Amino acid sequence: MDKTDQKLLYELELKSNEKDSILAKKLKTSKQVIGYRIKRLTSENIIKQFQTVLNISNLGVPIWAHIYFKLLEVTKEKEEEITKYLAENKKIGYLAILGGRFDLSIVLVAKNIQELEFDLEEITSKFPEQLKSYDIILRTFGWKFPKKYLLQEKNIAHHKVILSKETDLVQIDSIDISILKEITKNSRISIMDLRKKLDIPFSTVRSRIKSLEKKKVIAGYSILLDLQKIGYNNYKVFMKTKDNSKDAFNTLREFASSHPNVTYFMKTFGEHNYELRFEVESQEKFQDVIKEIRSKFSEIIDGLETVIIFKELKEDFSAVLEHLD
Repeated sequence: MDKTDQKLLYELELKSNEKDSILAKKLKTSKQVIGYRIKRLTSENIIKQFQTVLNISNLGVPIWAHIYFKLLEVTKEKEEEITKYLAENKKIGYLAILGGRFDLSIVLVAKNIQELEFDLEEITSKFPEQLKSYDIILRTFGWKFPKKYLLQEKNIAHHKVILSKETDLVQIDSIDISILKEITKNSRISIMDLRKKLDIPFSTVRSRIKSLEKKKVIAGYSILLDLQKIGYNNYKVFMKTKDNSKDAFNTLREFASSHPNVTYFMKTFGEHNYELRFEVESQEKFQDVIKEIRSKFSEIIDGLETVIIFKELKEDFSAVLEHLD
């Protein structure tokens, strides 16, 4: 993967549905070269998905729960059966295989605690012996950042709001939901193809998407990468803090926004207070990151725990749509 690929991946992280002609101007190349490179990155499965990122709080589904499982009494065949079931479950928005204290993680979204409890019980009842040990962490705030390390730059202000503290509830109808279900599968699908697939007028599809963007239901467009294929490791850092003030929150958020290797910043409720996602080249680089955090925030942080993400099997923002009437 050369520098042009890296620049292209970064631009697609910013806006994965950007037109090839605009990408060509930004990268100072031709539209044909952009099309060829996107096709190659996709066929090599470096780009696993072109995503549409949704702001779940504006859709009235405020509970964003990360469930961490310690697999018990599990064979390789049973683990494959479990992950296949979880990957196909439309209510699960994220699935990953982990290393550390946990073996597996999923994300469930819900309108309320009762709905969360029902969905989790439905999942664990399928594999009662293997999925009976788990921890639940609720997210109360979430920002997604582009992979700044692809450009080796800091202080790039772009972010996508997945869960905000101030919500602006938006009512959407069945047409909006049908459009969102399609573009969360593939953000680069054309309006013409959407029109044909959904049997909705072209002008309606275009105006609805623009409206959903304006109302911040659509937080932005991004990509899901196979990090191993670009030589990066994926880590989660859980922070327990002794300073829970607004100033401490802003300090940590500013750090996450400017750090080239941070891809997610989340405020959490549960065993820890914050969760940050780091994508780094090596274990040594990650150790440097941990030392940096301990050095900079000794007055804020009470404890750190790290988990390695071996493989992300699913990241699908359409899970929230399963909870809309």
